Amino acid sequence: MQSRFKELLDAGRAAFGTQLRFGSPGVAELFGHAGFDWIILDAEHAPQTPVGIQSQLQAIGNTPATPIVRLPKVDEEQIRLYLDMGAMGILAAFINTAEDAELGARACRYPPLGNRGWGPHRAAQYGLQAREYTEQINDLVVFMGLIETKEAVENIDAILAVEGMDTHILGPVDLSISLGVPFDFQNSTFQDAEQQVRDAARRAGKPAGIGVYDSPFELNTLKRVTEAGYQAILVGGDELFLTHSCQQIKKIRTEL
Repeated sequence: MQSRFKELLDAGRAAFGTQLRFGSPGVAELFGHAGFDWIILDAEHAPQTPVGIQSQLQAIGNTPATPIVRLPKVDEEQIRLYLDMGAMGILAAFINTAEDAELGARACRYPPLGNRGWGPHRAAQYGLQAREYTEQINDLVVFMGLIETKEAVENIDAILAVEGMDTHILGPVDLSISLGVPFDFQNSTFQDAEQQVRDAARRAGKPAGIGVYDSPFELNTLKRVTEAGYQAILVGGDELFLTHSCQQIKKIRTEL
């Protein structure tokens, strides 16, 4: 068992991830082979099903990428289900307090580190690797929280102090809306909050993460976040890349 995402974070290196919403195993496999270090299967903003997510987990399993499932909140039952299917991490939305972070972190680990119930399915090769999986997974699984509200920023030191809260993703759009400056990422209010979260990660000795909202097709966009010290970098996805391609074709047609 291994987690490329965890290996990169532990080594202090940047790990580039992406997010998938359309539920296609073929697309998931393509993105894994394309060089993304980790892939989020979005079960918050897309109509994903457990059966569909398992198919995508199987597809990503043919690639070096680390699969992570995104949930709309900390849900112990859903966390257990997707980890048993073979997800190597959970990204939970709206982690606003240390209590939220602790609940999610513990749900991802077996005792004594957590309270995850035992019963790995595909994750343990359907029982063929039950003991090996159980012995290793607490060290390999990743729990991540989305930091996307003013409340979360105010509580960021306590959130990142939670054992088992491995990293976070700063969600720029929701955070900017919560701060009263929607989509204005150059506003000092937003930039101060971003800096506050990044500083807290440094104090906690944990890798900082961010969702890249600016065009990922520009080198300077990615250089900006890596030079700022971000390690868990979420870049685009199936929906965004297809939308961008369609917009390009539409623009070309108007110029013919």
